Order: sequence, then structure tokens, then C-alpha cells
Amino acid sequence: MELSSPQKESIPSSYFNPRAYVKSNPATGLLASRQGKRLIALPELLISSIHDTLHEEAGEAAPIAFYTFGFSWGKSFYERMRKELEVYNGCSIDEMNAPEFFATLQQLWGVHGLGQITVDFSFAKQGLLLVTIENSGISKAEARSVSKSFSIEAGFLGGWFSAQTQRGLGACATDWDVELRRTQYLVGAKSQIEQIESKFISQGKRTQAIMENI
Repeated sequence: MELSSPQKESIPSSYFNPRAYVKSNPATGLLASRQGKRLIALPELLISSIHDTLHEEAGEAAPIAFYTFGFSWGKSFYERMRKELEVYNGCSIDEMNAPEFFATLQQLWGVHGLGQITVDFSFAKQGLLLVTIENSGISKAEARSVSKSFSIEAGFLGGWFSAQTQRGLGACATDWDVELRRTQYLVGAKSQIEQIESKFISQGKRTQAIMENI
């Protein structure tokens, strides 16, 4: 995606500022976004329980099921956020400058409880983005999964960037630290991601070793 100078010199404030974005009703205890969309706060215990239950039900097919669900979620989530941002900013996402866009991306992730996201373009020449997510409740729920490379969060990133770039992209986890609650993902063409999974991840190689051999 090419990001050029925005049409507006500035916007009133961050769209995803928690104080402005999340609205609460003390009388009912309900949460809503600034657009009036219902928000739900899910405790990590519930997320973990749902994940464990689905894993027991689906068995070996669980990673594919989780990834597919995450991919669909990521695509629809991007489209909804895109529409809201473009109305608020008065310009398309393609017209936002890069620093503003990625600052907005970090705020978006944080206010929705998706953790702290960092996008590294160091491997762009190889057709890959290195995405690091910290303090994600989704990653913690998936910590006990047999297959960590293809997961809900990996699918979410694949869906998000596919919708953003209008290309068929995929993502897989390439490194994770449960104690630090930090997971790294590579995002790229589906065929490339599948090769990384079969050639490197399945052999126990992680981010640094993978990038040194691509």
C-alpha cells in the first residue's frame, strides 16, 4: 500500500483514543464505540476456555479452523475500521501519511485489547513483513496449542493485511515467548508462508534463523 501526504493538515484527535472511542453506560454496564457499535470485554479465562474447548472438539483440524476463523475476522475487522477512519479523517487510508497510519494502527490494536503491534519492513525486499505483538490476550489463550504457527491471531493478521493490500496474503507465527507475552509473525504471499511453515517452522527454526536462510 502506498501512503502519501494526507489531504488535511491535521485531524481533531486520535480516533482510537480510549477516552473518546469507548463509551460506557453506567446504568446498564454496556460498552459501545464512538460509532455506537456494541463492545464486549472478554476475560482471558473465558477466551482460554473457548480455545481449549474448540481444540478438544476439532482435534488435529483445530489449527486450520482457528486460522480460518481468524482470517475472516481480520478481513471484516479491517473493512469496518477502514470505513470509520475514512469518514473521520475525510480521506482514504491510502492518502494517510505512513507515520500517522501506523500510529493509528497501534492505537487501534490497543483500544480493542489486541495488544501492542509493531510492523517491521526490514524484509520487504523478500516480500515479507515482520509483525510483533505483545501483551495479547489471544496469544496467551493459544499458548498451550500444539501448533502455534497457524492460529487465530496469525489468521487475523493474514486477513487484515489481505484486505488492506487487496492481495491473497497469509501469516504464521515464527517466534513466541509465553512469559513475555510476545509473538512474532511473518506476513507474505500464501505460498511463501506455507513454504516457511513446512521448511523452517516444522523443523524448529525461529525468526532469525528463517530470515538468514531465505
